Amino acid sequence: MTVLHGRVVDRKGEPVKDAVVYIVSAPVSLPDIGALTDEEGQFSFFAPVPGRYTLGVRSERWGATQVDIVVGEEPEQQITIRYGASDEGP
Repeated sequence: MTVLHGRVVDRKGEPVKDAVVYIVSAPVSLPDIGALTDEEGQFSFFAPVPGRYTLGVRSERWGATQVDIVVGEEPEQQITIRYGASDEGP
């Protein structure tokens, strides 16, 4: 099991607070897993098995986006999700 520690930021690298980060798809069937970002845009949750995951992010200001990540065997993994990697959001 890996703990995902992440941060959601906007196009300028500023934290996106109160965004919902959740698992859209995983290598195995999972119950709903998600977290709310704090004032610094940070979140944490467990990825129970290694493999490819799609994470969704929804923010009232920035809308929704998705990213694909690969979770390894490490006990912890850091990720950054940046709005504006394409043309979504204000």
